[in-house]
Amino acid sequence: MSWHSKQHSNASLQQQQRQQSSKARNQQLFSDLAASIITSGAYTTLTYPVHRVKVLLQTQDANPRVISGKVPRYSFVHSFGRLAREQGVLGLWRGNLPYLLRHVPSISMSFAFKDAFRGWLAPKGSSQNPLSALAGNAAAGAAAGALSLALVYPFEFATVRLAADVGAGAADRQYGAGMKAAWLQAVRSEGLLACYQGFGVAVISMAAYKALYFGLYDTAKTVLLPEEGRHLQLTPSDILKRTGLAAFTTYIAASTTYPLDIIRKRLIVDVGSDHKQYQGSFRHAVSCIYAREGVRGFYRFYGFDMFFRMGGGLLLVGYDL
Repeated sequence: MSWHSKQHSNASLQQQQRQQSSKARNQQLFSDLAASIITSGAYTTLTYPVHRVKVLLQTQDANPRVISGKVPRYSFVHSFGRLAREQGVLGLWRGNLPYLLRHVPSISMSFAFKDAFRGWLAPKGSSQNPLSALAGNAAAGAAAGALSLALVYPFEFATVRLAADVGAGAADRQYGAGMKAAWLQAVRSEGLLACYQGFGVAVISMAAYKALYFGLYDTAKTVLLPEEGRHLQLTPSDILKRTGLAAFTTYIAASTTYPLDIIRKRLIVDVGSDHKQYQGSFRHAVSCIYAREGVRGFYRFYGFDMFFRMGGGLLLVGYDL
């Protein structure tokens, strides 16, 4: 075999090896993605009753049946048993399907979009300047959150409507018997854009939350951790530090944007109501909630929510692995 033939043969072998390596990486990526989706979906479904009760408690002061006294108010302690008695055990999972379709992909999209936007928005040399780093990381987190939300918002709309429904049987449902019915009811009453009611508030809330959630964490790692500690090591001490930092970041982000979440959900529940309270207006919703419920109205379920949100900090640490 000539020298040229050997060279051609080696080049072909190297190309084949690269193709096989690329194929293996793609298969591993797909496998990891599938495992992540399945795990996230299972966890989301398992914990959904807590989310349903959260939405119910956040919106019951805007529900005509609760306001009129036709349906007694719900409390966190008794909500689970009461919902199971009134709507059946499966009633605890009312709205779970749109929640899965909204929640599971949005987490993956937020992390993926955040890295892409950070490459575009983070100024060069910003790692040497804490303020520039914070601005770049915050902007990337905000853009990622807003874009991912825009793609899944109709599912969020359906989730809130179904979770807030206090109707016992199929004939007694307030917002439809399922995701499609919830959309159709809203569209028939207020038009095609009804399923995006509260979207503007949601974008502001989500952008602010993601900006703080990602921005504070990524920046704090740079400022507070030594150079050798910025890359996560699998030691108990390092994981504990990261977890504490992530939990604090999650608490700040959630506390700052919590009132906006309440307002958005109240606006969604008010769509198509025979006794509209907020007229689809953010300003009107704020004034009505404050006049009737005071500052407390903007923090319904806050204490319990902060407790359950601590798990969100683990996502930040897990993403560093």
